Amino acid sequence: MAIFDVIGPIMIGPSSSHTAGASKIGYMASLVYGKHFDSVEIKLYNSFASTGRGHGTDRAIVAGLLGMKMDDERIPYAFEIAKQKNLKYYFRKSYKPDHHPNEVRFVFNRGTEDSFLVRGISIGAGKAQITQVQEDRVEFGGDHAVLLLNYGDVPGMIGFIGDILGKYKINVAYMQSARNALQMSAMAILKLDELCPSTAVEDLKNNPDMHQVISIRKLNNEY
Repeated sequence: MAIFDVIGPIMIGPSSSHTAGASKIGYMASLVYGKHFDSVEIKLYNSFASTGRGHGTDRAIVAGLLGMKMDDERIPYAFEIAKQKNLKYYFRKSYKPDHHPNEVRFVFNRGTEDSFLVRGISIGAGKAQITQVQEDRVEFGGDHAVLLLNYGDVPGMIGFIGDILGKYKINVAYMQSARNALQMSAMAILKLDELCPSTAVEDLKNNPDMHQVISIRKLNNEY
């Protein structure tokens, strides 16, 4: 058992799950999207929806989207800071028993690009997980560096990815892949022992069948 499991994280309260965890979900979701966005729709589920306002869940999520960590003293002023930065956000609520009690869904919008969906949950003690990216189920919470790849569903892509990571001596702790036959695309999530270097990211992007590469650093030592 870790010390944080007993005393909780250093945070701006009042709740480790509804405030600290909520800010981490927003922070991770913005890293998954990986670029500036014009607006974001935020849907709160169940306990987040019913008690979130009293716990500051809404402000904490917006703070996370702005890059604030759970101990940032500016969290109570997140709405005002978002207005200053022209961040447009819209909250909705939903009550569905088949969803996690502390769940939030983000839909990021940028210009004429297709919207981008990210879903996450708060699991207590300031910990959170990203559970969905677009149509694909995932699971990561900051314990590893992460590589998210979207690419054409053509032969040889898994081998290509392995060759690039091997070239840079990057060790893979976990890999999950899924394909969308209708869209002829595939998605892979890789948990890495270390951050994928920018040179490796560029090598991956240079493949004409690679549509998107998102590299996320390990968070638990800094968040």
